[in-house]
Amino acid sequence: MAILNTTKMVTTVNGGEPVEFNFYYPHGEIMQSINSLLAKLLANFDQIFLLDTVTTILREIIINATKANAKRVYFKKINLDITKPNEYTEGIQNFKNNVIGNLEELAEDMKKSDLKVSMNINKENGGFKITVTNDVPILPEELERINLRKAKAIEYNDFTDAYDEIYDSTEGAGLGIVLIMLLLKNSGINTSSYVLNSDGKKTWSWIVIPGQTRPNEITTEIKKQIINEVNGLPTFPKNIIELQAMCKDSTVDIDDIAKKIMLDPALTTDVLKLSNSAGFLTQRRIDNVNEALIKIGLKNLNSILVAASARRILDKRFSKFEQIWTHCNKTAFYARNIAQRYKMGAILEHSFLAGLLHDLGKIVLLSTDTKITNWISDIVKDRKMRVSTVMEEVSIGISHSSIGELIARKWQFPEYLIEAIKYHHSPLSASEEYRDLVYTTYLANMMCGIESRKYGYYYLDEDVLERFKINGPEAFGKFHEEFKTMLANNTAKEQ
Repeated sequence: MAILNTTKMVTTVNGGEPVEFNFYYPHGEIMQSINSLLAKLLANFDQIFLLDTVTTILREIIINATKANAKRVYFKKINLDITKPNEYTEGIQNFKNNVIGNLEELAEDMKKSDLKVSMNINKENGGFKITVTNDVPILPEELERINLRKAKAIEYNDFTDAYDEIYDSTEGAGLGIVLIMLLLKNSGINTSSYVLNSDGKKTWSWIVIPGQTRPNEITTEIKKQIINEVNGLPTFPKNIIELQAMCKDSTVDIDDIAKKIMLDPALTTDVLKLSNSAGFLTQRRIDNVNEALIKIGLKNLNSILVAASARRILDKRFSKFEQIWTHCNKTAFYARNIAQRYKMGAILEHSFLAGLLHDLGKIVLLSTDTKITNWISDIVKDRKMRVSTVMEEVSIGISHSSIGELIARKWQFPEYLIEAIKYHHSPLSASEEYRDLVYTTYLANMMCGIESRKYGYYYLDEDVLERFKINGPEAFGKFHEEFKTMLANNTAKEQ
């Protein structure tokens, strides 16, 4: 359950009054509430596309504020004076070795010290201003180092260019300021919107999210290469296009469709394999194409044609990424069963396909530059980001979700599938018409991510949890376990 009434807070901000809350340590419930609050605020200002960017920036600011408090607590704990240069050098090295990356170990000590982090939000300049304050002053040498990083970061358009030069081994990576500045530039928000200062007693950071932004897209050579790759993808083969047309023609005999499929041995194998997969929940194994068509129906056949053709083209043109397809298969199973559990008849036929193809953009991304994508993965893991899309956009200029959208439009996928692919990491951005499908795809994907320990419960979007009436970690754990059991049982049947 969220610990903040985020709906009431948005109403308060809209009315011109500020809202403020305090915490000692940004545990999961706090961050989930903040994510929910940001989503509702940005939706209210028609800026929901900035959600991942603003969430990432604010997380960096909050972690920096918490780290500043933790630093004072730690120095006191080991009996060192943070204001004395020689003791600072010794203490900061110990802080780096023993605390950075494990701040939660000092959470109770921070609470006892009464050092808090405060967050204030109010309307400003047609948008809103977020101020984060912590209860300790910033040291002159710390402020100097931060200002140097800010000034240097403004010179760069690419995070990778800044990495080697900005990296600071004295207190950890020291990349937060660079990340903030580049995210602002990439989003069309002036870097002057971010301010950090101290009055000798407390330290505050603020960021102003304007009512309007003009996205200043960072174009890199890798992004150009990716777009060229997408533009160079072949269209679906002629026999697939003809079969899709036959699926839509009510006068066509099912035997004629079956005969045309069987002219292509590889397609026949794909149709039988997918017909027997977890997505279509058949009671017994299907061994021939005619039976497959009778069991799954022509609408589902069209989904199989899309999925099989997409995979065949991508696997032929790029490296084969079995791990991604395995993840997509599991996501498809969960999505189909979520839709069935909640009696979402309108999306039942679409949910499996959406899950199966939601990550097709990642295959193109990973095939383009292995070195940079491995680097992105390390950064995302190290900084415990919710999703990799923000780093993809900053380092490359385009995310795998956006690449997926480009491919989907290239192949003239239906709009429902384009939205599911484009917004599977940012469900609140989806149009109302396709929201159920996008929410279902998002939740299924996040369940897989939680299983692989990429995410945790508190990464889940509050609105999505509310849509599926999942109230708290215990309820989600039970819900998730039921689906894992269903998948295990289905896998056992297939073997």
